[in-house]
Amino acid sequence: MDEQRVRAALDAVVGQLRTFVPDMAPYFEDDRPLGEYAKALSPTSAVAPEHAARQELIARSVRRVLGRAFGPGGPADTVTAQDIRAVNIVDHHQLLNHPLLLGTNIIANAGRLLSGRPAAPIVTLSCSNVNPSNHYMRNGFRFRGTDIPYFSAKEHRDVMYYLPPRPFDFVERLRSLKRWSAFAPDDQDFLEEYQQLLNGLDHSGCTVHRDQLATVVHGTWPRLFSEELRPHIPDLLYAGAEDVARESLIELLAEESWLSTALLDPAQRQRVLDTFRGVVVAWDEAAGKGTHFFWLRHPRRPGLLRLYVQGNALVPADERFAHLRIPLEREALREALHREDLVPSVALYMTLLLFAGIRPLVGPGSLVYTTQLRDGWRTLLDRHGPAEEARLLDEVDVTGMIAGTPVFFERTGPTLTTCYAADVMSAGGVDATYVDSVLRTPLNDLLSVGSGGVYDLFANSYIPKEKRLAERTGFDEAATLVHDWV
Repeated sequence: MDEQRVRAALDAVVGQLRTFVPDMAPYFEDDRPLGEYAKALSPTSAVAPEHAARQELIARSVRRVLGRAFGPGGPADTVTAQDIRAVNIVDHHQLLNHPLLLGTNIIANAGRLLSGRPAAPIVTLSCSNVNPSNHYMRNGFRFRGTDIPYFSAKEHRDVMYYLPPRPFDFVERLRSLKRWSAFAPDDQDFLEEYQQLLNGLDHSGCTVHRDQLATVVHGTWPRLFSEELRPHIPDLLYAGAEDVARESLIELLAEESWLSTALLDPAQRQRVLDTFRGVVVAWDEAAGKGTHFFWLRHPRRPGLLRLYVQGNALVPADERFAHLRIPLEREALREALHREDLVPSVALYMTLLLFAGIRPLVGPGSLVYTTQLRDGWRTLLDRHGPAEEARLLDEVDVTGMIAGTPVFFERTGPTLTTCYAADVMSAGGVDATYVDSVLRTPLNDLLSVGSGGVYDLFANSYIPKEKRLAERTGFDEAATLVHDWV
């Protein structure tokens, strides 16, 4: 596609997104430099006392979750409630890898990357209810356009949350698959060094793979940047969102709140089930999608069972496991959470963040469902009480867009190629000039690079069939046009 055709295709895609997906329009019209936009993502207004207390609870839970991975005296010890007032909820709990997820931590924290001042850690609440085979991981990571596995194909249905510790053995797997010789000698050297780095990190306190991933993300994040920048880059801490919610709910369910009432009071619980039926991260019983509030640990493998409310219990939808029902009673839920038999759903942990007044930093899809959750709770609480909690929800901003576009590229002649994390690390990371150029890029230009992917996400639901565009630009073509400074 020549430059004129790429420009026309980008303009057409962005134009339809602005017209048919009005929630996305403000971002494609925002021409502030990324650095300026990112600074505005952090709340500066006073925190309601109710929210302040709940944010302290969430911060305690984050410290406990990360403390298991890093041990006492580790980077998690410094996390405060201030550090989670606005938090990235887009990423998956896995190795740094995919360009779209990789970009979220850059966009969310762009204003802090070259500040020159001591910086508090970056906390990301990453989703660990994902399979190793998910699109953003594909059983490992990607390097030089090739998928590099450290999971086997037979593990495709397992979930990251329940996987036991494991070695990072992708070099051996590549050799056994007879794919090792396809890599150039320099790339083989990188893969061997990378594997040694991952296995050489301190995993001594890690009893599950998700703890290993927290140490790995922390240990590899600086390598996205050049050596001279690394001492000044804030720590990146990935705390599994489900784990943080589980720890928080053990405390919350010991006391009275509208959130505990929503789970424990039959009448209010039914209103909740009726209100959020059909929301993508909640439940749709007729379609066999989602779960009522929690997932249940599968008794035979590292997986999850869907739960539905029946009477006063959560009962597995799979009748073979109906005997594993969990009573919807305060202590029964707390004990099941403590045993890690129950895993909070996305709808429940996002509700917990809203309950605490935490600003979720979102992607195009999560912008939609987070708005639906907030507005649904606000209506429910306004009608059935407590009304004060509905007012508190009015204060929660869910419009912090940080996803939908890559930010790492390399030039090959006249064109750019989108980079995965391992590609960036193997090249020694990006320097201050690169980071500064990203920070000066207008937000709408930055997002236009990923607009084709955003269009695909919304096309079937929002754009009339007769108006849908047949031609879209890929990341590389769009980036070559927009990021001519690379």
